[in-house]
Amino acid sequence: MTGRSHTSRTSAEVRRRQVVECAVAEFAQHGFKGATTEAIARQVGVSQPYLFRLLPSKHAIFLETLTHAFELLKKAESNPGEGSASACLRLLRRDAGQLAKLLLQGCAAACDDEEVADLLRNRLGLLAAQLGFRDEELADELLRPVLGPRLLPAPRTASPPSSAVRCA
Repeated sequence: MTGRSHTSRTSAEVRRRQVVECAVAEFAQHGFKGATTEAIARQVGVSQPYLFRLLPSKHAIFLETLTHAFELLKKAESNPGEGSASACLRLLRRDAGQLAKLLLQGCAAACDDEEVADLLRNRLGLLAAQLGFRDEELADELLRPVLGPRLLPAPRTASPPSSAVRCA
């Protein structure tokens, strides 16, 4: 027998999940353009080349991270014994609104990326329908953890003053 200790390697699937979980914080904080794969790799404890073996590009990591966020919300929504809307809203607000910030960063990235736009359009629409929210209500709930309730506009009840600027 040799004196070598047996260390088990982490499987690629486990590492991939770790990448996505760490990427949530990185993308939520810095957005798609500001986030770095170097920071994600460092948080996971892998090299950048290995990171790109797990997921081939920053864009792929971002899409996988957004998909992961929606899967978490779907899982919370289907949790028996708990109101689906309240479970999802708690999840969106947890960790200083990190998941809500990620989805908002996804919306910002969607302006330049049709693949991200399609993903968000489909999954946000499904989420709103599952929770029984109108699109505007879901948007308010995504903004609430980020802006706080005092910064959200009051519900519109009256028409704007005639001197208000109108966009065509």
